[in-house]
Amino acid sequence: MIDTNNNRIKKLKAKKILMACIGQCVHVAGPYNFMNIATQLGFECLFLGPATPIQVIINKIQIYKPDILGLSYRLTPFTVIPILKNFINKYEKSKYKSQQLFFAGTPEVVKIAQDFGIFHEYFIGGESKHKIISILRKDIATSKESVRNPGELISRIKWKKPYPIIRAHFGLPSMKETLEGIKKIANAEVLDVVSIAPDQNTQANYFHPEDQVEYLSGAGGVPIRTKEDFLNLHKSRLTGNFPLLRIYAGTRDFIELANLYRETINNAWAAIPIFWFNQMDKRGPLTLKESIKQHLEAIKWHGQNNIPVEINDPHHWSLRDAPDAIAVADMYLCGIIAKKLGVKHFIAQNMFNTPPSSSFDMDLAKILAKNELLQTLKDKEFSVIKQVRTGLASFPLDLDKAKGQLAAASMIQLAIRPDIVHVVSYSEAQHAALPDDVIQSCKIVDQVINRVYSSKINLIDDKIEKRKEELIKQAKWIINLIPHLAKDKKELKNPYINPNVLNRLVKYGIFDAPHLKNNKFAKGKIKTKIINGACYSWDDLRQKKYDEIQRIKDIIIDLPDLDSSDLIISNEKSVFEVFDK
Repeated sequence: MIDTNNNRIKKLKAKKILMACIGQCVHVAGPYNFMNIATQLGFECLFLGPATPIQVIINKIQIYKPDILGLSYRLTPFTVIPILKNFINKYEKSKYKSQQLFFAGTPEVVKIAQDFGIFHEYFIGGESKHKIISILRKDIATSKESVRNPGELISRIKWKKPYPIIRAHFGLPSMKETLEGIKKIANAEVLDVVSIAPDQNTQANYFHPEDQVEYLSGAGGVPIRTKEDFLNLHKSRLTGNFPLLRIYAGTRDFIELANLYRETINNAWAAIPIFWFNQMDKRGPLTLKESIKQHLEAIKWHGQNNIPVEINDPHHWSLRDAPDAIAVADMYLCGIIAKKLGVKHFIAQNMFNTPPSSSFDMDLAKILAKNELLQTLKDKEFSVIKQVRTGLASFPLDLDKAKGQLAAASMIQLAIRPDIVHVVSYSEAQHAALPDDVIQSCKIVDQVINRVYSSKINLIDDKIEKRKEELIKQAKWIINLIPHLAKDKKELKNPYINPNVLNRLVKYGIFDAPHLKNNKFAKGKIKTKIINGACYSWDDLRQKKYDEIQRIKDIIIDLPDLDSSDLIISNEKSVFEVFDK
């Protein structure tokens, strides 16, 4: 399917579109919007402007030889009749004729144009980007037929390029309301992936009904209790633009759940942490070490079954005010883990605005550092899919201000040209997103995407580049340290995917966060501070910024069971020397 889509896209790049407002019509906003989307998809577009005489259009058709001709008229309906008669009379006599004719106008004008029976597609304004892309990709035979979209993630991403696909989180405490909501969202054609939000009972106890707490049913999302519930979720999305479905991995029984997801909702990709969703953050029943072990097994299973994997781990450190260097190092580590475990498509979720007091520029520097390190892992067998999202904690309770935050944060995120935009509904700080909240949030972000992708704005300056390089250096040092945490040859053979070694990263405090204070699985001794918009480790005794590499060296010196002389090294050794073992 992917190859077919790629071939179709390549063919479309050579196609030409000629557009004009006819008669006395001067309403050019619609044609410009259409032309912007078509241009992004690789079409060569020529717009003749407002109030273009019919003879000029006919002459340009013969010269330009467009594959698609688009006419627009948004004035008094009956006045279009003689204009269209004039056009048809001259067009039928012309030597060159376009493969397709499009017409745009008000609903009343379109009804009149339809009576002439010569146009292939009609637009009344306000059509979703999805519909326009679908028509240009020739994925529908007529405007009355259901849209046929790529039914899996990678094909859908390529189908929509260069625009990112849109994902949003949705799940209400009622199964009935959730099913109705998915249908409403699908029919709005504003997103490509609905992320099902299951309640905690589903995540932790789906296969253990005896452990489910009834009064907590619906806490955090939709209560999914049976296979039929999953199948109904799947059926609810089979309308509108047929969005994909995805769901979290759960907090135990990972492979059993993964099989269930594959059989029912055709889970678009898995979201599996490394260090989280266990007893450490009180979101799951497993110990830290056991959860790491089972998470690694689940990632390997998805790799073997060619299911894309998102390791939703790095931003959890930032959510707990860890220094930026730890979040960057963890993202790099997650990429290494995914590649070693056979994942072919690694989804890097970049949560911006964490911590929420981070400045836009330093936040972007952190994400750029993550992305640059991941790009070094790419090859023919391993791709990196960039996903961005706004940090939930950054949303104000005031819904008008929250809309502003969503738009502003989205603009910054687009600097990395993501493959997926995870739209966090602006209402989330106040209440769980309802269907209309999701739809409105997606429309806000879509408008930002339209404006940014039609511009050539560059947000990256020398200050951002300097901070990015600083974080890359620190993250590499931390990752290259990992093999030295192995205590025997067995652990050293594959330290990056050894649960014992990874557990020590947290146990020793190399990966640490202020919010983990008094946590039996972590040190919780680190202190951090936002300085000039970036999150650094902080030396409380000396009241100054704590260099991350020095902080970790100081930890290593105090470890009685490790040879600090071996560990305190310049760490110039490349991770790939270990990676290839």
